[in-house]
Amino acid sequence: MLNDRKLWIVLSILIVVLFGLFLEAMAEGKKSIILLDPAHGGKDKGLALSKDVYEKDITLTVALAIEKEMATDKKIAVVLMRDQDKTMSIEDRRKFVEQIKPEFVISLHVNGGFGKEAAGFEIYYPECGEGVMKGQKAAATGRNSIHKKCQSDSLKMAKIVQENMSNLFPRKGRGLRKADLPITDGMAIPALSVEMGFATNAGDRKKLLNEKTQAEIASALARSIKTFSR
Repeated sequence: MLNDRKLWIVLSILIVVLFGLFLEAMAEGKKSIILLDPAHGGKDKGLALSKDVYEKDITLTVALAIEKEMATDKKIAVVLMRDQDKTMSIEDRRKFVEQIKPEFVISLHVNGGFGKEAAGFEIYYPECGEGVMKGQKAAATGRNSIHKKCQSDSLKMAKIVQENMSNLFPRKGRGLRKADLPITDGMAIPALSVEMGFATNAGDRKKLLNEKTQAEIASALARSIKTFSR
């Protein structure tokens, strides 16, 4: 039989091993949250692409496809701002962002205007203002680092998405542009707005209405999320 001293040593080692396994399991169980915002919805139809299909339909279809493709990822959890056709105000969306506290927000849109010849995809990323998201610790000494990380991560994702979308639509990229997103303005949270194409351009409109192209856009964005989160 083990004496008391040896038994204590064995139990101590067992406790350390079990605690280590517990921490490892906790680390594996914690996923990065990426929030997808399919723009518009419900009464807010967005731009019309055909008699029966609107911007709200395209953004939701692509978002659902991304969610499906990312479903088996062990390190990333994709959350949708809406998973059905429902009306959501800017205030509703902002509250959702504050509630979820995601690592990143991607807002999906369809572009319009600039004449019928304007075509291609555009990517907007925020400058990250002075505000912070509720729940973020923002002591004076750490405030600058929060905003720098927001800017750095937003630009990093923008470049990744640009590359993957360019592979799908060669010579169709309209560049990266700075613009604050209404749903994250003042929160200092990394974000992007992806304008997937122009409803006002016949060629873009045809592609956006095509189920294969919708799936390809979703795959390009899913790859971007995975690359960013590595």
